[in-house]
Amino acid sequence: SKNNFMVDDDQTGDAFNTLTGLSEYAAVVFANTSGDAILDSLQRANLEAYVQQGGSLMGIHSASDTYRHSSANGSNTGSWDWYAETLGASVQANPHHVTGTPTYEMTVIGFNEITENLPSPWIKAEEYYYWGNGYYNSDNVPLLKVEATVGPNGQTNPYDSIRPMAWYRVLPEGGTVFYTALGHDNSNYTGDTAFHNLIRDAILWATDGSLSKGNRFDKKLFDLYPIPVDEELILENLPKDWVNVEILNSSGVRVMLINKYDKDLRILNVGQLSSGDYFLVVTAPRQVKRIRFVKN
Repeated sequence: SKNNFMVDDDQTGDAFNTLTGLSEYAAVVFANTSGDAILDSLQRANLEAYVQQGGSLMGIHSASDTYRHSSANGSNTGSWDWYAETLGASVQANPHHVTGTPTYEMTVIGFNEITENLPSPWIKAEEYYYWGNGYYNSDNVPLLKVEATVGPNGQTNPYDSIRPMAWYRVLPEGGTVFYTALGHDNSNYTGDTAFHNLIRDAILWATDGSLSKGNRFDKKLFDLYPIPVDEELILENLPKDWVNVEILNSSGVRVMLINKYDKDLRILNVGQLSSGDYFLVVTAPRQVKRIRFVKN
């Protein structure tokens, strides 16, 4: 209520019964879910279509212990690999995480509006997850990393190495993804200001700042021409407070990044790019805007 978010707490999966109904939501959040018996086949198909049409998928903590990837170790894997591949990871098994909730130091990676209200370093007690023998999507853009930890066997194992604890992705279809492995203890939700800031800012980023239900895909974009392009892209009507401009290839991998210091940006030389489909993504406080273009 503090942030005026309108939230439906779906414990049954009914919100996923139709794509039309699901598309009314600005974001879908898997918050501390687990297992592989949450959605039926129709509901899973509707979530896939929702994201492919530009919807936002978010996951918190054990969301990565949900529908574990077929390449991950352990049991209950492979029933819906799309989920793990889109969310970005499946936690490894045996062990899943450090013992208890020890305190370690995390570092914010780069500049992003999702993490701009976090301390860095962030000293936090947490059930730090392991990815080493699980599944991790290399297309994830890390936002936060934890220092090397000590495993349940009292040793620093290969899977204890420095690793991401939060990341995001802008998908080729225009959808967005955010995940954080943080959020094990109830205290995260009742008294941890930094954690509150992370989740709030991630929601605002994922929903372009829209705080209530409603179709988020009709917002006016900046202008970009010519399309298709040979050498130079012209940008018009960029948000005045833009933070960065990036170009993603058809796989969602960043191939160009322009940071906020270039405030007079209007022309992008893309002559060095190979022919194909790309996305130009503009990030500004509380919003992300994107346009697909073709390079000749």
